[in-house]
Amino acid sequence: MIDWSEIISKIEQVGIVGSPSGDNTASCILHDGMEKVLRDEALVLIDNRNGNKILAVCRKGQGFNEALRYSYYSPGIAYAKTGRWPSSAKEFFVYTLIVIGDITDGVVRQNTLIIAPGSPVYRFNEEVNPVRFLSDKGVKIGYYATGFKTWKVPLNHEYISHHIGVFGITGSGKSYLCRYELIPLLRKVGYDVLIFDWKGDDFARFYKSVISIKDIKLDESTVYRLMIKKFENFGQKYESSLPAHIFLQEIIKSNEWKRATASDTKRKLLEMMKERGEKLTRSDTKAKFEQCLNYVEYVPDEEFNIFLGTRPVSELIDGMLREEHVVVVDQSFGRTDEKLSVFLSFTRYLEKQMEEKKTLNIAVVVDEAPQYCPHNPRGIEEDTTEMISRLAALGRARHLSLVLIAQGMAGEIGINASVRRNLNTLFIGRIHPLDVQEAERFFANSSISSDDLLRLPDGHFYMVGKMNPSPVPILITFEIQKGEEVGSS
Repeated sequence: MIDWSEIISKIEQVGIVGSPSGDNTASCILHDGMEKVLRDEALVLIDNRNGNKILAVCRKGQGFNEALRYSYYSPGIAYAKTGRWPSSAKEFFVYTLIVIGDITDGVVRQNTLIIAPGSPVYRFNEEVNPVRFLSDKGVKIGYYATGFKTWKVPLNHEYISHHIGVFGITGSGKSYLCRYELIPLLRKVGYDVLIFDWKGDDFARFYKSVISIKDIKLDESTVYRLMIKKFENFGQKYESSLPAHIFLQEIIKSNEWKRATASDTKRKLLEMMKERGEKLTRSDTKAKFEQCLNYVEYVPDEEFNIFLGTRPVSELIDGMLREEHVVVVDQSFGRTDEKLSVFLSFTRYLEKQMEEKKTLNIAVVVDEAPQYCPHNPRGIEEDTTEMISRLAALGRARHLSLVLIAQGMAGEIGINASVRRNLNTLFIGRIHPLDVQEAERFFANSSISSDDLLRLPDGHFYMVGKMNPSPVPILITFEIQKGEEVGSS
């Protein structure tokens, strides 16, 4: 049982509830001088005169002074014009209080009582930690941004497999959040972590188990799709059953075309194609086939390097990932289509395992997510976008978690809507101006404005969604590691 009289004796009253008030929102009229102490996002206790204790967060602070209303001329305006300070007798300060919940019994529940005007409002201190009311679970992340470092924020970790989005402009601290908070959290609850590092800068240099995409053996389907892309579909607008398509599929399945170098591989592939072409009998078909071979010859030798990898995806996931627990796929080598092809090879294998009803306990962290599932996907991006959507649907039951990292949420800077709908927990840092409308949808009833989101300090993120034990978004931050700067990567 909570001893509220003892708790209240340890904390300081900052004001009283103003009028009007409701069950989910109220206003706090601050005691004199408290405007210099209390600030946005502070957690407070409302000792509701209607009989319960309520945890709330301060937002939208405002100051009022009747003597300085500028809609009409007054003595106060006259003072201001001459550089003198008018009377502050009618000056007061107010915060909007957003209710987190009823904490009378020591846990957050929905508040169903009207908050009585005049109810005392108290601010917490280092001695009394209000975050403990949110959850008694042992998994925590960072700390409450306007509190103390001891105010670690608990998470509903059973929703990890419902997928996570991390959003914020360059320099907001997304990579830092993932490296030092989310990935250790995933490991703590038993997930192995597979990271796709698009540029090879944000994760590869921080982990010992790193594999380059040029070392990975692509599956046959991926090899075919990528080759067709490189060969410009043999000059066809749509894929068809040209002999060139059929022969290429046969050769890839034979696995006899690979050689030690890119130039030798290209040479062998052309040789095997020509051998099959010689068996064609119709002259017009043979002429068209020889035109198709030109598209193979035009591809530079070095672009065949992506096909020389020898380490199968199955070996990397079932072996390396299970042994090392955190593995980074360095995507810095190669062109966009090659990077996406490697991603497809990995995710096809994961999808197959889930279709076989296997529980994976794997988290897939995707840096620069709009490269994989953009707002308007084209070509191979359509395949990766569809794959991510399928993984999201299967992953909830099979313990596969997607962690997508992006500068933007929607539109040209964001991720595809079909994917975004599957992200049930979001960490939203300082947003891009193009994301204002999308962000406002998430914070419509929380008194968090787009202006607030455009000005968030580096390393500050609002947590929204299922993993958040609070029914309203809460602001978290992190203790920066020595030698690191938030947003440095």
